[in-house]
Amino acid sequence: MTSFANMTQSLAASLPATSSSASGANPADQEDPMAMSHLLCNLFDTINKPPNLQPTASTTATSTIPYDIWALPSCSSLQNATAPNMREYNTVSNNNHQNHSKEDNSSGSPGTSSSVSITCFRCEERTPTTRCLECNDLFCHECCHKVTSDCQLREHTLLPIHQISPIGARPNSVTNDKEVMYCELHGDPVRYYCEACIIFICQECTLWVHKDHCYSPIKGALDMCRIGVFRAIEDTKTGTKAIKTAIDRAVAMSKAYEKETAEANMKIRKAMRCFAQAIEDREKYLLDKVEKMRQAKMNELTDHMNTLRGILAGLAHTNETLVRSMDSEGIDLFMAKEKGRAQVDYFSCMFKNMYVTEERIMFIPPNYDLVDQIKRQCDVQSAPANSLHSLSSSSSLQSRQSLLHSLQSAQTFTPLSYQMPATNSLRSLPDYTNSHTRSTNYYDHSISTSIAMDSNSARGIGQAIPGYWMSVSVKPTRSPVSGVPMFSFGREGQDEGQVSRPWGLCVDREGNIIVADRRNNRIQIFNSRGEFRTMFGSKGTGPGEFDLPAGITTDTYGRIIVIDKDNHRVQIFTSSGNFILKFGSFGKECGQFQYPWDVAVNTLGNIVVTDTRNHRIQLFTSDGTYITKFVFEGANPAKMLKGPTTPRGVCFTTSGNIIVSDFENHRLLMVDPTLSKVLHCVGREGSGIGELNRPSGIVTDDDGRIIVADSKNHRVLVFTSELRILWAVDLKSPGLDDKDRPSDVALTPEGFLVVLFETLPDTARDITSHGKQYIKVY
Repeated sequence: MTSFANMTQSLAASLPATSSSASGANPADQEDPMAMSHLLCNLFDTINKPPNLQPTASTTATSTIPYDIWALPSCSSLQNATAPNMREYNTVSNNNHQNHSKEDNSSGSPGTSSSVSITCFRCEERTPTTRCLECNDLFCHECCHKVTSDCQLREHTLLPIHQISPIGARPNSVTNDKEVMYCELHGDPVRYYCEACIIFICQECTLWVHKDHCYSPIKGALDMCRIGVFRAIEDTKTGTKAIKTAIDRAVAMSKAYEKETAEANMKIRKAMRCFAQAIEDREKYLLDKVEKMRQAKMNELTDHMNTLRGILAGLAHTNETLVRSMDSEGIDLFMAKEKGRAQVDYFSCMFKNMYVTEERIMFIPPNYDLVDQIKRQCDVQSAPANSLHSLSSSSSLQSRQSLLHSLQSAQTFTPLSYQMPATNSLRSLPDYTNSHTRSTNYYDHSISTSIAMDSNSARGIGQAIPGYWMSVSVKPTRSPVSGVPMFSFGREGQDEGQVSRPWGLCVDREGNIIVADRRNNRIQIFNSRGEFRTMFGSKGTGPGEFDLPAGITTDTYGRIIVIDKDNHRVQIFTSSGNFILKFGSFGKECGQFQYPWDVAVNTLGNIVVTDTRNHRIQLFTSDGTYITKFVFEGANPAKMLKGPTTPRGVCFTTSGNIIVSDFENHRLLMVDPTLSKVLHCVGREGSGIGELNRPSGIVTDDDGRIIVADSKNHRVLVFTSELRILWAVDLKSPGLDDKDRPSDVALTPEGFLVVLFETLPDTARDITSHGKQYIKVY
């Protein structure tokens, strides 16, 4: 059995000698009590926590985390209410252990160690947690708080093991002048606390009144009560923090809900306006038709009445002539009779041939089942944020299916006296409710037929890198941090390798990165590592000169095709920058341009150009000969767009179709290879999935995916060949701000993204922007 007194004596023998300059006494004759206290502090801090506070290795796997009364139901993990106390205990213990290690290393006394095996004085098994100040013995938690404990019965002073005072001295907080409380029933000093009755009781009470109750010594009960109070205090602090956090969250949710309300109102008005516009158009058509029918009938009846009046006047004249002939004699009478009879027969025949059928304007009422369906179109519901997408998608699909079913049933209604134009049946009902799927096609309703059309081997198709001998597929970004590129180049300036408001970007079959340096009026070529190689061009109107070049691409022969935007033409160069030819001029005729912007080439060498101000795209041969065009002007049947189509970026797909970005109307258009109709039209203004905000440059990979620079949303979107969204790449990164927007995108031979950023004109002149790099490889 190891006592506390014996242990302290053995440890005092190993305490290093200390000297006092004030007293000059011999260290062997005088003991330093503070040194002894310090050593004991370090010793007890190395002792493990009691088993009831710290789980052993065998019970760790089955122990559970205490329940946090302030934890929200949505939290995935629960916090321990006593964790602050534990953390404080561990911190003090670790600090004391570090100090003790330093003293052991500096003492130089052999055999001194801070790791001493100590057990409870009573059970000799468990680790002690409490020290009796009167007995100088160490007890574990169980032995200390037993009813039969001598220290409890004698009301000794029990201190936590880490609270050390000099040997033989009592703490200042401990006094012998305690007020003794007596039992009201028996007059004996109270020694226990009855948990059931919440009163102090004496020894006699435990034998009679409270014999079946749960009671414990007063000292232990007070200690446990203090622990409970401490935990309650910690719970109040945790609860205060949790409630404040919940209040902040509720405020943020209220603001977000206000924003959601405004957006929902806008969407409702926009969607309902679509139906209202369709109904207004139909109403106008029917009223105009009724007016035309009225005018036609009125004109017919007016002519009929005028003719009848003429016959009436003729009959009156014939009658007057015949009356005068009654006084005639001889042959005149016979002549008057024959002439009068002929006139009467003529008027009679004319009258019979002028019979007009009585007609009525019959109004055929609509199919009121369709009206009921329209009334049920769209809905608003309150749903968790994570399930909002799936809910809107499913409800929108059901709404469209029910509406189309009603439209079909409406077409099988009673035959009408007029025909509804087929182009108005669905064109007036565009899909504005589901931005995550392909929207209603305004131009051609045989989408499935066009998609299932067999590919023509003689038709030119698009490539990620024209002329490159391997297939290129877009790959995810390599950096683990979103928006951070692998490397960047192209600072603001006019020197070699510097750019000023660039726009066009492409990669040739050698892996070189070619940039249209717009405001510097030149073309720059960099290698795959972003190192400057060469450049060509200057400001002017002659061959090889530019005025704000924009779109750029290469063809299968390695030629560089540049859009000379403000010169309203296209120029073609060799891979080294030597001028070959140019075509185009300012105007609206075929082969002319008004501020062309982007260019793309297919495997046949055909060149497609976005003619922005003429609201069209034009197709040319490899030598600039005009082939055909597709005009977007007037392609706004639902009247929901901001203005005319403004084609910006363009590319060929792997099936030969042409993708065009409508910059001002925030959408993508797919045109068939013959430039005769639009196959798909997707997108609307916004920052959500499937929404666009000023889409710009476009490129395709060899698997058919479409990569679009969503400029104002500062991201790149990847679509399928049918323009269904796949994923988005966030491009917001340190060093760039909201004025720096991705304008064009390309793919390296390995499939990695190359993005060109364009800044606003006032930002480009700012001296603070000269450190930015506008070409980034991800």
